[in-house]
Amino acid sequence: MKLSEKIIELRKAVGWSQEQLADRLDISRQSVSKWESGTSVPELDKIVKMSDIFNVSTDYLLKEENFLSEAEKQESQTEAEHLPPLSAQNTETTKQTEHEVLPEEADSYMNLVQETVHKIALGVVLCIWSPICLLLLGGLSEYKNLLSENAASGLGVIILLLFVAAGTGILIFNGMKLDKYGYLEKENIRISEETRKLVSIKKENFAPAYQKSVVAGTLLCICSVIPFFLAVFFANNDTEDFIYVCCICILLIIVSGGVYCFVRFGTIQGSYDKLLEEGDYTREKKQISKPIGLFSWIYWCVVVAIYIGISFTTELWGITWVIFAVGGILYAACLGIIHLVYSKKVHNEI
Repeated sequence: MKLSEKIIELRKAVGWSQEQLADRLDISRQSVSKWESGTSVPELDKIVKMSDIFNVSTDYLLKEENFLSEAEKQESQTEAEHLPPLSAQNTETTKQTEHEVLPEEADSYMNLVQETVHKIALGVVLCIWSPICLLLLGGLSEYKNLLSENAASGLGVIILLLFVAAGTGILIFNGMKLDKYGYLEKENIRISEETRKLVSIKKENFAPAYQKSVVAGTLLCICSVIPFFLAVFFANNDTEDFIYVCCICILLIIVSGGVYCFVRFGTIQGSYDKLLEEGDYTREKKQISKPIGLFSWIYWCVVVAIYIGISFTTELWGITWVIFAVGGILYAACLGIIHLVYSKKVHNEI
C-alpha cells in the first residue's frame, strides 16, 4: 500500500473529509488532494504530524506495507542494515565521523534547493551568453563597418564582463545560501530510516522529470551545430564570416538551453543523491572530491587568464573563444586521470 492510499484509508477510518484533515494540518484542501492522488509527497513535518493525529508511526506511513505490526517488526532490522559495517576491511570507514542529519534539516535543504536552483541555472546561462555581444559587434565591425574594431572590442568586452559579473553574482549569492549544507558533499552522513524513505520517494517521483531534462539537454546540445550547416545555403564571399559569427552566437544560445536543463534538474537530483549518499556522492567519491575541487579552481583560473591574455594581445576575439572549447576537453581528460589515480588510492586505504 502506497503512502497516498494510506492517507486515504486513515482519513476515512476517522470519518474526516479532505478539508477537515487539511484544517488539522494547517494546509489547503488541494494539498491533501494532491497527496491522495500521488501527484505530490507531504513534507516530513506533515508526515510526523499525521502520525500523531492518526496514532501510527512515521515508519508505517512511509513503508509500502499493509499492516502496521509488520512495519514495526522490520523497523529495527532496516535501521541496522544502514549502519556502517564493522568488519576489519572497513575499519577506516567506521573511524570516520558521521554527521547526523535531522529530519527537519533534510527537509529544509531540499526546499532550499528547489528555491535556488532556477537562479543558479540562470547564472550559468548568463555566463554562457556573455561573449555573444562581443562576437556580434566584432562581426559587424568587419562586415558593415558600423563600428571601428577597437570600439567593437571595447564595447563587447564591457558587455561580456557585465554578463559574467551578473551571472557570477547570482551564483555566489545563491551558493552562499547552500554553503551551510556543504558538509553533505564532503562528510559521511547518517539519516533516520523515515527520512531515507521520504527522500527515496521524492527521488522516485522526480525521476521522470529528470530523465526528460537529460534527454532535452542532450538533444539541444546536439542540435546546436545545425546553424553551421544551414549557413552553407546563405553564405557568400561577402557575408560568409559574419554569418558564421552569427551561427556561433546561435550555438551558444541553444547550448545554454541544454545547460539550463542539466543544471536545474541535475541540481535537484544531486540533492537527493547527497542525502542518500548515492551517485556522485558515495563515501568513496567524497574522499576524491577535495583534490578535484582544488584542481578545478586552479585550472579554470589559468584558462581564463590565458584567454584574456591572448585575446588582448592578438585582438582576435572572434577566434580565441576556442580556448574554452579546448580547455573543456582537456579538463574532462584531466578529471578522468585524477579520478582514476585517487580512486585506486582510496580503494587501497579501505
